[in-house]
Amino acid sequence: MDDPDLVAVLESLPMPVGVVDRDGRVIDANTRFLSVPEETFSSPDFSILLTRAGEEGAASVSLCIGSDLCEVRGKAVPGSGGRQVTVTLLPDDAAEKQAGRRLAILNAIIRAAAAPGTLAEVLTNVARLTVRLLDFDAGAVYLADRAGGSARLQAYHGLYRLYFPESVGPGEREGYWHTVFCEGRASYAEAYLGVPHEKGELGIYSVAAVPVLGPSGAVIGALAAASSSPHRFTPIEQETLEAVGREIGGLVHRAVLTENLAAAREEAEFYLDLMAHDINNANMVSLCSLDLLMDDLSGQEHALAGRCLSGIRESCEIIEEVRVIRACRKEEPALRPVPLDRVVRAEAARLQGPEFSYEGRGMAVLADELLGRVFGNLFGNSIKFGGEGVRIIVSVREEGDRAVITVADNGPGIPDPAKPRVFERLYRNGQQKPGRGMGLYIARMLVQRYGGEIRVGDRVPGRPEEGAAFSFTLCPAGRGDRADTVPS
Repeated sequence: MDDPDLVAVLESLPMPVGVVDRDGRVIDANTRFLSVPEETFSSPDFSILLTRAGEEGAASVSLCIGSDLCEVRGKAVPGSGGRQVTVTLLPDDAAEKQAGRRLAILNAIIRAAAAPGTLAEVLTNVARLTVRLLDFDAGAVYLADRAGGSARLQAYHGLYRLYFPESVGPGEREGYWHTVFCEGRASYAEAYLGVPHEKGELGIYSVAAVPVLGPSGAVIGALAAASSSPHRFTPIEQETLEAVGREIGGLVHRAVLTENLAAAREEAEFYLDLMAHDINNANMVSLCSLDLLMDDLSGQEHALAGRCLSGIRESCEIIEEVRVIRACRKEEPALRPVPLDRVVRAEAARLQGPEFSYEGRGMAVLADELLGRVFGNLFGNSIKFGGEGVRIIVSVREEGDRAVITVADNGPGIPDPAKPRVFERLYRNGQQKPGRGMGLYIARMLVQRYGGEIRVGDRVPGRPEEGAAFSFTLCPAGRGDRADTVPS
């Protein structure tokens, strides 16, 4: 502080007073002001106070500081660096202001319950703020299990862990626990290690337990608070605790559902990994064995073994489709230059029977290792509906900042009414053809993954019976990335 006279004036005041700039930085203040917790001045409400005081000349707001509700007043004053604000904190103990204190405490706890985080973090914040804002010694949150048979301690904050048992079973729901979980009412009592205390006995403490209510109104848990000395819970404390139990119930319920969903996803991921790895390995062994066996079979036995081989190959294809879909939904694509010619020719080499036409462009596009699935699925669709004798034509052109790739065939085409639905999952156009209706769905998913679009039209415009044409867009890589040495 630079002005001794101002320092003397500030120190003589009985309440915390300070001068701050528009950004909330303290310029001058008395000792009482400097002892106020720093988080008070970093809160959104304090920032609003400074803005309003600077714009309107004066403003006030109620803030919860520790367990006390204070009225914070701000007044704009001229300063050397522009307008400054004097801030005065006035204790607000009037009875008519108790509702404001209750609301401030309730809002603080609800904000903590609504903050992002794990269920344990959410519940711990609720217990911590309940203890701090209501000036108790310890707090805890219990959640009932799905069957409603018992409730377990989920979060704890404070000095005395022995206040709260690890779990409250059906046979232990006596006293205040019975009142909360069985009757759905709050309970305020004095207890000593779970047994009635004698007058004057050391270790007496007071316990409050209120139900935490879910969206349907059912009791899903309990919020408890304890004091190490005899304490008569005031009406405002009781109202506040019970309001917290009602208001946080929906947020806690949502956090429980979120955690359960995460656990279910983790379990599903485990089974998918098991399928992708172990089942696929078993399929590979079966494929190799059947390939060898078919060399020694003939007639009906050879045909049956061939059907088994087709079934196992289809199983492998299903696993691969699941892998691709998981990658698209789970992973952010790491796009890199991929040589288009190499990918197209690699997928064409897998074809057996159809005539194939592609001139090549020496172009690289931004994609990843899954790009080949787009062409493989489109080629497979042409063969499925056009037969092995179908002709497949791939062409590439540049339109502005996009590469447009078209895969056309001279098969039976796609009727106009069916075109809007061909990329839907499991859609099969009513034709009795083998397959699961996933090929075009996955092709669209991958194109969108690369930032492109895909559509279906006619090979000969206006004549759908003469073949289909699938066109999709991709981003060309930079001119310097077009070398065929870029890995695909």
